[in-house]
Order: sequence, then structure tokens, then C-alpha cells
Amino acid sequence: MLTKRLSTAMLLSLGLVINLAGGSAQAAEPAPPAAKPAEVQSAQSTMPARTEWRMPNGEHWAKATETERRAYLLGVLNMAMIEYQLSGPAPKHRTTVNKIVKTLDGMAVPQIAEKIDAYYKTNPDKQQQSVFEVIWFEMVAPKADVKPEESSKSKANEG
Repeated sequence: MLTKRLSTAMLLSLGLVINLAGGSAQAAEPAPPAAKPAEVQSAQSTMPARTEWRMPNGEHWAKATETERRAYLLGVLNMAMIEYQLSGPAPKHRTTVNKIVKTLDGMAVPQIAEKIDAYYKTNPDKQQQSVFEVIWFEMVAPKADVKPEESSKSKANEG
């Protein structure tokens, strides 16, 4: 049993490293040239401070860079894949991960980002809706044949 868990953990770790190595090469931005200490200090004082996203919504999404958007989506997808690999096709506990993995299978991160962009552009009154809700209610639930009461229960449990 311990050997199986160890090999599973090693495989997951290896997969994560490979995924991060491949994803970071796509999303990496060139490093700025080294600056002198005085230049660094003045640049830091003129740069706006970044705020932490608690639950990113349409306003955050619109202000985010392409790298930030892709990083958020990669994080969501990586966590779903890890849980999917750990829980298997028939998990013991109720989870939405199987539906997320199956319905988003084959979609690239830029495609998911484009769908989120399109949703917020066509629904300017829903800028307070979280990015994850857009993923779930606009992409996953319709393809996964999620019943309305199941969606509302999931939404109530998340809040």
C-alpha cells in the first residue's frame, strides 16, 4: 500500500514538474536588464502595488495580464488534475473534479481564457461574478449535464 502511494506521489510530482516546465516556457516574460540600486528604488516607488486576488472576478480578469490569466487557469486545471489522479474515476466523496476534467479535456488554456473574455464582454453587468463561476456555469455544467439543483447546491457549498 505504501509503495503504491509513493509511486503515485512520484508520478504526480513528475507530471507537475513536466507541466510546469512546459507551461512556464509559454508564459514566461523576458527578464528586465539589471538596474542600478538607485534606479531600482525609484522604479519601485513609481510602480503601483499589486493587490492579492481573493476570488478573481470580471474586474480582476479585465485588469490582469495575459500571463496572470493563464497562471490562474493553470492553477485551477493543475489542482483539478491532481485531485482527479488521486481520487480516480470513482471517488469516495462527492466532487466536481471529474466533470471539470472531462468537459475541459482537449481545451487549451488560451481557449478557456478566450471563452472567459467573451463571457465578460457579453455580460458587462456580471463583472462581480467570479472567474471560477464562469468556468463552471458557462463551460462545465452545460456539457456535463448538471441539473440546476445540483449547480445551485455546488454554488451554495462553495460560498
